[in-house]
Amino acid sequence: MENLVLELNNVEKSFMSKEILTIENLKVYENEKIGIVGGNGEGKSTLLNLIAGKLAPDIGNVHRTIDFEYYEQIKENIEPNYIKIDPEYLSRLDVPDHEVTHFSGGEQTRLRLAEYFSTYQFGLLMDEPTTHLDTEGIQFLVDQLKYYYGTLIVVSHDRYFLDEIVDTIWEIKDGKITVYSGNYSSYQEQKEQELIEQQNAYEKFSKEKNRLEQAAIEKQERAEKLANVSKKQKNKAVKPDRLSSSKQKDTVQKAAHKSAKAIQKRAEQLETVENVEKESFIHFPEPKSLEMHNDFPIMGQKVTIKKGDKVLFNEANFQLPLGKRIGIVGPNGSGKSTLLKHIINDGEGITLSNKIVFSVYKQMAYQLNVNKTMLEFLKQDSHMEESVIRSILNNLGFNQTEIIKKSVTDLSGGEATRLVIAKLFTVPSNVLILDEPTNFIDVQTIEALELLMKSYKGTILFTSHDKYFMENIAEQIWRVEDQQLNLVEY
Repeated sequence: MENLVLELNNVEKSFMSKEILTIENLKVYENEKIGIVGGNGEGKSTLLNLIAGKLAPDIGNVHRTIDFEYYEQIKENIEPNYIKIDPEYLSRLDVPDHEVTHFSGGEQTRLRLAEYFSTYQFGLLMDEPTTHLDTEGIQFLVDQLKYYYGTLIVVSHDRYFLDEIVDTIWEIKDGKITVYSGNYSSYQEQKEQELIEQQNAYEKFSKEKNRLEQAAIEKQERAEKLANVSKKQKNKAVKPDRLSSSKQKDTVQKAAHKSAKAIQKRAEQLETVENVEKESFIHFPEPKSLEMHNDFPIMGQKVTIKKGDKVLFNEANFQLPLGKRIGIVGPNGSGKSTLLKHIINDGEGITLSNKIVFSVYKQMAYQLNVNKTMLEFLKQDSHMEESVIRSILNNLGFNQTEIIKKSVTDLSGGEATRLVIAKLFTVPSNVLILDEPTNFIDVQTIEALELLMKSYKGTILFTSHDKYFMENIAEQIWRVEDQQLNLVEY
C-alpha cells in the first residue's frame, strides 16, 4: 500500500451562500495520477485551491503530508527566474529569447512549464496545463508527466492528455465528487455502463409501477361493482338471508376498496428512477437560398500570406470540398488562424462560391451585454423554428426554464461561451469557421459541440490542437507545413 499524501474530511465550501463542494472523505496516495473533470462552475479550480491551501474550507479539514507545486491556469505578470530554469527545457519547449512582454499565449505557457518542471516536487497540481499549447507542446507535457515519479492532480478538458496520463478520474457534479478508476476512456465506459443500468432500472420501475396502478384500478372497479349490487339489494324488500348476503357483499366491497388503496400506496412509494436522456442529432433546416452546388466552394490558387517579414504561405494551392468537416492542423505560429481570416475576407488568391454565407466562432470570455432572454437572443437573427433553437440550447446543457427566463446579462463566462456556440448554429449559414473552439470550455460542452458539428449540413473549417476532438470530428485533415496547406492521408 502506497503512503497517504492527502486527505479531505467532511469538507464544505460555499461562495455567496451557494454551496460549491461537499466532500465526506477523499484520499490520495503516493504516485497516483488523478484527472478532475466536470462542467464549468462545478468547482474544479476551487478544489485545487483547497488542496493547495490557497483557500480554506468552511467546514472540515485538508490534511497534506507533502507539498504540492501549483500550476495555475491563468497567471498575470509572468516574471521567470531564469537562474532556476533548466536550459534544456527552454530548448525542448522552443521558448524564444526575446522579452516576455512580447510572448504569445502559447509562448508564455511554454515558459511557465519550463520553470515548473525545472525543480522536482513530490506533488503537482495543474489547472488546464494544455491551454494555448500546440500538438507538439501537448506531447512534451504528456512525455514529461508519463514518467513523473510523484503524485499528480490535474484539471483538464483535453481527453487525449487524460487518456495518456491519469489512472483515476474525479468527476465533480452538483458539489459531489465521484471517483472512477482508470483513464478518461475507462471513465466514459463506466459512465455508459451506468446509463445502461439506469435505463434497465427505469424500465423495471416503470413496469412495476404500471402493474401496481393497473391492479389498483381493477380492485377499485371491482369495489364499485360490488357497491352497485349492494345498493340495489338494499332498495328491495328482501328476506333476512338475502340481507345477510348483502352485508357480506358490503364487507367484500370495503375490503376491495382497502386493497385498491394499499396497492396505489405501494405504487406511490416505489423509489423513482429517472429515464435516461437520449442524445439526438439536431436536424438543421437549410433554406434553398443557402444551398451550394460547387464541389469545391473554397479554393486557393497561389495564395501567399505574410505576417510582417515572415512568410506563412508561399503560393499555396488547395481545394476544400463541399459538405465536409475539415480540420486544419499545424504548430503555433504556422498561420492557421491567419489562413482562416484570409478565407473569410476573400483575400488574394481565394475563390469562394458566390452563395457562401459564413458563421464564425469567436471566443468571448466576457458576459454579453444584451438585455434579452437566451431564447430571444437566438431567435432575433435566426430562420429556425423555436423547437430547433430549444433543442440546440438543451444539448448545450441549458434547461427549458433558463432558456425563457434567464437574461443573457446574468450568464456566467462558461454559460456565455455555450450561448455563443448556440448562436453559431442558429444564424443562417452554409460554412462554419471555428478557430480553436475547445479552448476554455469543459468536456461536456466539447462533446455537445461535437454532436452539433456532426448534425450540421454545411461545410465546416476548424482548427484545434485537441487531438481527440480532431480525430473524432474531422472528415479531412489539412496540415500547414513548409508554407503550404497539404491534405493528410489517414
